[in-house]
Amino acid sequence: MGKTIKPLLLLSLSLATHVLAHSPAALVSTFTMQPPAIDGDLADWDQSAFIQVTPKNGVLDGESSSIQDPADFSFMFGVRNDAEYLYVAVAITDDILVLDTNLDPNAKAARAWMDDAVEIFLDGDHSHSRDARDAAGQEYKTGGEFSIVANGAVISKMSGVPLKNGDPRYWTSAASYGAPPGAAYQAPWDHETKVFMVEARFNYRILGENIGPGSIIGFTVSAHDDDDGGGRDTALYWQGISPSCWKDESGWGDLVLARLPLLSEDEKK
Repeated sequence: MGKTIKPLLLLSLSLATHVLAHSPAALVSTFTMQPPAIDGDLADWDQSAFIQVTPKNGVLDGESSSIQDPADFSFMFGVRNDAEYLYVAVAITDDILVLDTNLDPNAKAARAWMDDAVEIFLDGDHSHSRDARDAAGQEYKTGGEFSIVANGAVISKMSGVPLKNGDPRYWTSAASYGAPPGAAYQAPWDHETKVFMVEARFNYRILGENIGPGSIIGFTVSAHDDDDGGGRDTALYWQGISPSCWKDESGWGDLVLARLPLLSEDEKK
């Protein structure tokens, strides 16, 4: 017994840095005059400016297992906005891609947490609520959780716009992995693709009144990893408080929506 105490103590101390991560520095979106196409292809994004999230600098939700190797699972993301929408792009590095639960890429009530997927969390009223899943659904009125599976299946049940994906008045998304048949849909899964990509576009109207360029909202991104079928193995967040990063808005980051650029006199003509 005495020989195991020290390693366990060291492990708990190393994981402690991944329990609380709310950076005081806000993430500032880039204003775009040319909106990206929401097609799962990130060619129209400047990926050199993306934020890298790895098991070492991100937050591993204590509700699932831990990982250490970025080649096994990590992601990077970028944000842009214009006068009407917030855009989010995510590229996920994953050594084994699994899609055994969500076979329909058009599903709008997917069980996203069961497969390789991305979740985007929005706190439009910037309330830092400790319980974004309150029984009254108060926080859903100004955002919520938006999940996108690697093949494009989605769920937004935990938001104010369930089943509204694909409607430009609410939110739209796309992902890069194709529909069945494909290696990721059956064992031994897909060991070749290594990277999948997700894009999403959110209309400001789902974030509450008077939200737009210049506003500050709560925001985080997570990616889920499933390497062996069944449920997820790991959930890695950009920022959050573990466990239950998905419902504690106080650990999410701050996102500043860029203001409209000022036009020169020549541009106004």
